[in-house]
Amino acid sequence: MNDFQISLKEKMDKYAHDVYKITKKFPKEEQFGSTSQLRRSSLSVILNYIEGFAREQSKAKQKNTFGKFHTDH
Repeated sequence: MNDFQISLKEKMDKYAHDVYKITKKFPKEEQFGSTSQLRRSSLSVILNYIEGFAREQSKAKQKNTFGKFHTDH
């Protein structure tokens, strides 16, 4: 991981923990409403980043593999 990725990982982790900490103080009647929605959306941001990162890594690996195969013949 490079410095940007490490910094981003730390910020995303703090963001998710902060959302959980804040929503813990919400009224109990909001547990299945706003609280749940905010928690799920905070995790969605992180999971979308991870998914995009993995997709880019896969594309780079495929390109690298195909390039090696193509130049070997």
